[in-house]
Amino acid sequence: MKPRVLVYTKYSTDLPRFVEMLSPDAAQADFAFATTPEEAAPHLPTTEILYGWGFPLAMTKSMPRLKWIQKMGAGVEDVSGVKWPFKDSVILTRTDGRLIAPRMVEYVLAAVLRRTLKTEATDSLRRRREWGYVELGSVRQETIGIAGLGEIGSEVAKAFRALGAKVVGWRRSDTPSPEVDRLFVGPEGLRDFLSSASTVVLVLPKTDETRRLIGREALAAVRPGVHLVNVGRGDLVDEPALLEALDSGRVGHATMDVFATEPLPPEHPFWDHPKVSMTPHLSGPLIPEDVAPHFLRNLQAYLERGTLQNVVDPQRQY
Repeated sequence: MKPRVLVYTKYSTDLPRFVEMLSPDAAQADFAFATTPEEAAPHLPTTEILYGWGFPLAMTKSMPRLKWIQKMGAGVEDVSGVKWPFKDSVILTRTDGRLIAPRMVEYVLAAVLRRTLKTEATDSLRRRREWGYVELGSVRQETIGIAGLGEIGSEVAKAFRALGAKVVGWRRSDTPSPEVDRLFVGPEGLRDFLSSASTVVLVLPKTDETRRLIGREALAAVRPGVHLVNVGRGDLVDEPALLEALDSGRVGHATMDVFATEPLPPEHPFWDHPKVSMTPHLSGPLIPEDVAPHFLRNLQAYLERGTLQNVVDPQRQY
């Protein structure tokens, strides 16, 4: 019998695109599609493969035949760690971050170039109808620090080096990272990493070790006036500590795409803070045409009892 694949996305507007991308492979698997637990409910008893984003993990309790979960995105923190309800009976995989990286690279480039090209100053001239002079900066004068040199962070580093910036990196292990000019490693290297960069870009996953990594102690180590860009996870940053650092001038500007609480509460100080640029978690969109082919390749491997790509250790969360 063909395995039942439940395709679940919380974004109903994406569903027709996933249907279009996956339906031609109906000869290999029996696909069902859902955007809510209620829509998914009739398919749970027969589901062998769950390909999804934004599904409640409790839903899997009603999937006695479940053998494999693939997340549509690169992050797995919502289903892994202490939340993981299985032992070795279910395989967990994720989408290759390199498929999401190009859009995130463009977002980070835009955030940094907006600062170096001083667009706020030139926009102010335009609003005042003033023909004045502003000496623009250059990314070639910057030291870009990338915290997290996985599939996405490595691509961000390559893009900045191609533009002539000096790039330093920080990661948990001492795995060689040829895409950076200097690598800092582990907790003992974090302070030196932070003090070396004029822009710090957070591209780290959410794990027990990275939660509130950028707190008061870390922010005390940054280069004064640093530009902090967070496209990783909101829990990486202690937001009250960041607000203090912004108000004191220790942090010159923060570009935030992710937040500890999403949606961001309307009373949150970030909304009106003059030193904060923010977007509602848009930098790494899960475009069906970008990510579905990866799942289909893994599905083919699964059916042929081959090796699945991007397998995650649920306990280590990566």
